[in-house]
Formats: sequence, structure tokens, C-alpha cells
Amino acid sequence: MTNAVISASAIDLHGISRAAFDLIVAAELTSEAWYSKHLSGPTWPGEQSGVTGGVGYDFGTQTRAQILADWSGKIPDVMVKALAKCAGIRGQAAASLARKLRGVVDIPWDVAREVFSNHDIPRYLAICRRLLPGFDELSPDCKGVILSIAFNRDACGFNKPGPRWTEMRQIKAAIGSGEFAKIPGLIRSMKRLWPDSRGLRLRRDDEAALFEHGLATSHPQEHAKLATTPAPVDPDVVAHVQARLRELGYYDVGQVDGEQSPQGRTEGMVLAYRNARGLPLTPAIDDQLIAELGKPQAPRQVAETRAAATVEDLRDEGSQTIALTDRAKGWAGKIFGGSSGLGTAGALAWVTDRATQVSAAKEAVGGLGLTPGAVQAIAIGVAALVVVAGVGVLVWFVADTLEQRRLADYRAGKHA
Repeated sequence: MTNAVISASAIDLHGISRAAFDLIVAAELTSEAWYSKHLSGPTWPGEQSGVTGGVGYDFGTQTRAQILADWSGKIPDVMVKALAKCAGIRGQAAASLARKLRGVVDIPWDVAREVFSNHDIPRYLAICRRLLPGFDELSPDCKGVILSIAFNRDACGFNKPGPRWTEMRQIKAAIGSGEFAKIPGLIRSMKRLWPDSRGLRLRRDDEAALFEHGLATSHPQEHAKLATTPAPVDPDVVAHVQARLRELGYYDVGQVDGEQSPQGRTEGMVLAYRNARGLPLTPAIDDQLIAELGKPQAPRQVAETRAAATVEDLRDEGSQTIALTDRAKGWAGKIFGGSSGLGTAGALAWVTDRATQVSAAKEAVGGLGLTPGAVQAIAIGVAALVVVAGVGVLVWFVADTLEQRRLADYRAGKHA
């Protein structure tokens, strides 16, 4: 094993600030004294976490090869081998494994920081660069904050659907558009997710404050906008409004994801609902809107022309779904020699006809006086052609099912 002890000045920050590095280490480990007493052995943070050690290193989310690459030569081999067995194990199984490894694994403070500096930071920076267009335009403080969030929450959250990940998706959008002033408010908004975890709420506040410091030192124009940038709407409230609008027949509100994009589908349906109920025409989600949504009311009626729509109507409107099913049916028709208007009865007749043709072909070949092997080879070839054509029938039926489902949704008022 090599000597992994490093001094504070020897830490490679890889482009983030020392303040960001210290923030993450403090949030994950508190202090060297606390770490040495309580966290140098394997722990289990809870829920779907894996066995965790060092600076928040979740062995359950890593592969065995990655664990060996990160820890070999830094702690005794027996410890590395024990930790490698934690790869892919999460949840309650990880909790049991963490208890078994106490007394077997002990990671010194300096080794924990060295692995974080030379392995975790470069890996997460690479992930952030891949997932977040514009990431390298951020200052070292701001980069470090985004890395802290990715490290703590799961970098994939920048792309995950649903209200739980709304702020992370919006942070990604703000980085891409250069609207950095929006980001501190979004970081603080995440505190809603941990009402019972004071430590995580404090971490989000510290991250937001450091991001603002990064704006002041490196992005003064964005820093000047902080005072006039409105706080983001609570994603849980947005999700509630989206779900209620869908209940009332405003299906074009889109997914219940807790996100209200400017001039997006949610804003459009809020305006439509406000117009129908005689409320002020603003896309804002306020107390008046929420109170109105809470009143007993019947879903809005679907227009008669829409309720009686046909596939041809959707085709004329340029429906992408219908265009896709048309292409699939056309391809399937070429495969089995039918047309895009095959129909169930036609498909059954086609299958019967092909079976009769195969039987007749076998009888005709048998009368040619060929060897049994040649007859078998020809029969296999004919059967293969039938199988390929059968795939065409299957594709046609799948496309037809999608087409009918899309039509039913449209008639019910779902989707534009």
C-alpha cells in the first residue's frame, strides 16, 4: 500500500474552488475529528443508498472494477476486496453488509479526501460536462456547487422526470441559457424535499450562498439580477395544479412534472382554465387559482367535432402518431403483400391463404422426385418467408392499436 497522506496545498481541485471542495467535505463528513470517530468505517445513509465510506463514496452505485481502480494501493488489499463485494448492493441489503464490514474496513481521513479529489471530482465533473451544456462557462465557485448537487443528489437528476427533480431540470435549463441568476433560488427551493433533515437543508443554503458569491466575483451582470429574480414556484404546488387540471379535462397541460415553463403547456392550460372560470388572465399559479381549482366542478366538455373525429381528421391535422402508424402499416403491407387497410378479417384470411400455399408447395415439390434433404431445405425456405411476412402482420396490428388509442384519446379531449 502507498502513502496516500496529502497536505491541503497538494489537493487537486480540477477547476472547482477550494471553498466548494471544503463545503462538500464538511457536508459529507462534518470534521476530521467527527469522521475519525464515527465515519471512517462503512456506513449506510438509508433508503436506496449502498454501503458508503470516505467522502460520501457510495460503493453500491459503483462497479467492482471502479472500486478496485479508486481504492487499490490506498488502503490494505483485504479492505479493498471487502469493499469490492459491495458493488451494486443497495437498500436494506446494504445496511446489513455495512454492519458486517465494521471492524474490517477503516478509511483514514487523508485517504478519503485523496480519493474524493483525484477520483470523484474528475468523474463528476465529466458527468456534469456531458449532461449540462454551458457548464464550463461557470466560475469555480459555481461549478463546485453544481458538482456538490450532482454528487449528493444523483447527477442523472438533471434529466429525470417528475416533481422530485424539477429544480435540477430547471438548473440545467438555466445553465444552458446563461440565466445563472435563477439558480440560487432553485437550489433553495430543493429544501422542500427534506422537511426532516436539517443537515440537507443547511447544505442547500450553503450551496446557494456560495453560488451567489461565484456570481459576484465572476458573473457580475447575473449577480445584479438576483434582487429582481422571482423565487421559483414550489414544484409540489405546480404538480397539484397540473393534476387537478387534468382531472377537469385540460389534458394539454402535459405531464404532472411540477414544472411550469414560460409559455409552455402548463401556462397555456392555466390561461384556458382562468378564461373559462372568469378569472384574471395571467399564467400565474396563485391562491385565487388554487382556491378555484378546489371547488366542486364538472370537467369541461369536449367539442362535438372533436368527439366525432376520425383518423383522417387527425391525419389532416398533421398528427405525428398517425404519420408514424401510417408508415408502419405501409411497411407491413409490403412485407406480407397486403395493404395498409388490411383489417382483422383480412389478416385471418391472409394467414389461412399462406398456410394453404405452403402445404401446396410441399406437395408440388414432393412430386419432383427430389431427395428428402432437398425437399426439407425448400420447405424450410418457404416457412422462413412465411415467418418474415408474419412479422409484418404483427407490426400492422401494433400500429393499428396505437392508431385507435390515439384517436380515442383525441376524442376524449386528451392531447392537442
